[in-house]
Amino acid sequence: MIAISLSLSCTSGKGKKFNPQGREQVFASEDERLLAIEKKRAEIDSLQLDIETLVFENNIKLTILPPAPQGDITSRTSKAIATKMMQITAQNGIGGYGNSPAFCLATLFTPTGRATTGTVPQRMITKYTITFVVGNMLTGDVYATHDIDVEGVGATFEEATNNAVNSIKNCIELQQMLKTSSEKILSWYNGNPQGFKAIVEEYVTNQNYATAYALLATVPKQATVCFDYAAKRQGQVLDELKNQKAEELLTDLKSAIASAGERYNPMVAGCMKMIPANSKQHAEAAKLYDNYTKHVQDVRLDSIKHEQKVELERLAMEQIKMKYGQEAAMKQAENTVNSSDGENKSSGGLIASFKEHPFLWGLGAGALLAGAGGIALYSSLPLMGKLALAFLI
Repeated sequence: MIAISLSLSCTSGKGKKFNPQGREQVFASEDERLLAIEKKRAEIDSLQLDIETLVFENNIKLTILPPAPQGDITSRTSKAIATKMMQITAQNGIGGYGNSPAFCLATLFTPTGRATTGTVPQRMITKYTITFVVGNMLTGDVYATHDIDVEGVGATFEEATNNAVNSIKNCIELQQMLKTSSEKILSWYNGNPQGFKAIVEEYVTNQNYATAYALLATVPKQATVCFDYAAKRQGQVLDELKNQKAEELLTDLKSAIASAGERYNPMVAGCMKMIPANSKQHAEAAKLYDNYTKHVQDVRLDSIKHEQKVELERLAMEQIKMKYGQEAAMKQAENTVNSSDGENKSSGGLIASFKEHPFLWGLGAGALLAGAGGIALYSSLPLMGKLALAFLI
């Protein structure tokens, strides 16, 4: 993820090359170095993860829904919770990005204690029970839950809450919850291929192409029937989505050109490639793009390797598509919250939880530091690469 960000920034100046420097850590003694190694080993061992329970091959996608800022939970805290859940899902081989309109990992915070110490300087203490919920936003079903108790101490109640969030760690119970949910999600796909197809086609009929495309793009490959259908239908729905968003894409193109100034910005080409050639916006977009390529030195192929340029622009297109998927997922989450269906016991429980604990319905582009480029890079890594990265986050 960091590599993509650095690559983007390093290509923004004329003639600059990506030249990462080695990081050297100096220890005062050999004993200090060995102590640092032992400390890191203890941190990993404390996770107590069962390697056989990891689900890297399931390709499950979850939308992360952290609690909305309120009280001691600030916007910063909410983003920290989302980041923490991204780390935990990644460590268990699950994608938690925010672009699945079907499945979510929600985090519910219930305050259980608030106090101050009698010592000087005075310290604030907050305690919470955190409930992790994996649910189906299309049906309202809850697949698994897990509760943990956390406590934080700080100079303010907000700082104490942040420290409570920082104490959240991956554990066997969370791992098992995610595995159970993963298995149930796969069962839902495999046991309901015609129903899934009907849901997608209904969104297409209603011209809700963003949701239809996001549903198709997040089908795990192990759901073979649904995956084969998605592979055949995805391109067609994407074409409809591009036509529907052509005006918005033209606006984004103008914004990307303005932001680029005299620098190379792969988002400019990403927007241009997303605007259909048969749309009424294409002629204006092509004129703007041609003018941009003539006046921006760094767009020339002699200033940036062709392969690198193509890949950066592909990632920019993925970022645009992911944005639409994220918007669709958050809209689906809002629909789940606003639903009044109480007949289904599981559905009623999920909706009641959502109403009782409001969520931040949308993480925003780049809000989680990773960005779409980092997500695409992570997705392209081999199994062991993902595992190594998950424990380094």
